[in-house]
Amino acid sequence: MLKRVALWASPEAMDIAGCGAVLVAQLVNKGLVFDAADFYRLKLTEIAALDGMTKEKAQQVFDAITASMKREAWRALFGLGIPNIGAMEAQTLCKHFATLDGLFAMGRERLMKLEGVSEVVARSLTYWYGDSVNRKLVRRLEKAGVNTKC
Repeated sequence: MLKRVALWASPEAMDIAGCGAVLVAQLVNKGLVFDAADFYRLKLTEIAALDGMTKEKAQQVFDAITASMKREAWRALFGLGIPNIGAMEAQTLCKHFATLDGLFAMGRERLMKLEGVSEVVARSLTYWYGDSVNRKLVRRLEKAGVNTKC
C-alpha cells in the first residue's frame, strides 16, 4: 500500500539549513519522511546513516531541524506548500491572527475581508485545510512542537 506523500514546499521555508532537495530525496527514499511532520520525528542516528553523511553534518542537520520548531509561525504556514501562499502571503495572514488554528478556523468570506488577503489566497487556504489529510498534518506538526503562534 502506498502512503500519501505531502512534503513541504521546501524545508528552506522553515529555515532548516542543510536540508536541501538531495537530503529530502534520501529521507523519502529510505522511508524516513513522508510529510512535513516526519522531519520532527527523525533521530540523529537516522540522519547520520544516510549516504555521504558525516557525523558532524548529521548533527548540524538535526540541530537545524530542532531549531526550526521555534521559528515564526508564518514559516510553518509557508512551508505547508499551500498553493498561492508564498512567504509574503503567509506573513500577511499571520499578522491578523494569534495562532494558525485561528487562521484555519476562518471561512473564505471572512478571510477575504482582511487587508491584504485576496480571494485567491482565501480560497486556496480554505480548500487546502478542507482536506482531512492536511488537517491531520497541521495537528501532527503542533504535537511535534512546531510553533503555530503568530
